[in-house]
Amino acid sequence: MTELHPRIQTALVSIDPTKERPAHHGAPTALGVLRGVKPAVAVWRPYPEANNIREIALHIATHENALANRLSGKILLVGVKQHKFGWTLRLDALSDEQWKSELELIRTIHERLAAAVAGFDPALIDQPVGKNTNKPAILFIHGIAEHSLYHTAQMEMLKTLAGQQGV
Repeated sequence: MTELHPRIQTALVSIDPTKERPAHHGAPTALGVLRGVKPAVAVWRPYPEANNIREIALHIATHENALANRLSGKILLVGVKQHKFGWTLRLDALSDEQWKSELELIRTIHERLAAAVAGFDPALIDQPVGKNTNKPAILFIHGIAEHSLYHTAQMEMLKTLAGQQGV
């Protein structure tokens, strides 16, 4: 990998989907948490109003895709039906095929974001990026890493709780 600006590299280490570097925070990445999650666990809820692992994972992917769009200037749509921006329609059952397809989508979007961050021009990190914002790119880059980490912790907790419940 080419030498990155230190302010970009700090965020990239948290979201890099490769196994080259562990996340600097010591916790698993979103993709790490999703490894081995079966469809029944992906849609399990601790209570009826709670989001499940699937919804949170697709929420992360939607926001990662939005930032990849912003950084790259290339608009790609996620293709997931949503009930509001960033939140997929709720499902209480999921086939193996659908879950595998959604995991591949999540992985692809995550890789797209990592490539967009790694390829971002460091000379522009303090400049607004994309339309309708005055926020500098570095805030978006670090913000998505923090957003993903926050929701990854939720998924890890749900995975643990589902296991304790015998799901």
